[in-house]
Amino acid sequence: MYEFVKIINRTLRNQAFSNPFEYIMDNQLAAIFIFSLFGAVLGKVAFTMCGIFYKSRSNKTLGSIGYMFFYCINVQVLIKLCQWFQNIYLVISIYMLFVIALFIVLYKIKNGIRQNII
Repeated sequence: MYEFVKIINRTLRNQAFSNPFEYIMDNQLAAIFIFSLFGAVLGKVAFTMCGIFYKSRSNKTLGSIGYMFFYCINVQVLIKLCQWFQNIYLVISIYMLFVIALFIVLYKIKNGIRQNII
């Protein structure tokens, strides 16, 4: 099952989402370059968000689904920000604030769940 989810995850990341920076830049090559650099950060952010709820090596399938979920959320937020604003510095600043706020909310959800279980 994990291999199937992994293939879907990779396909979604590579094919289903457009490059968010295409909405800001006229130069296609520069947009690809920036997204390639920012993609590593995006992957780490999604992985860390997933790690709030997922214990490493406990269930690879659920971990992969969680990673795909958080990656999709982050890419969609970036796409919307790039559609609304044309300044890359503004987009990255707002995205950083979004990530910080989302981490705070996710930790509060985790602590709330933990308190209700214990």
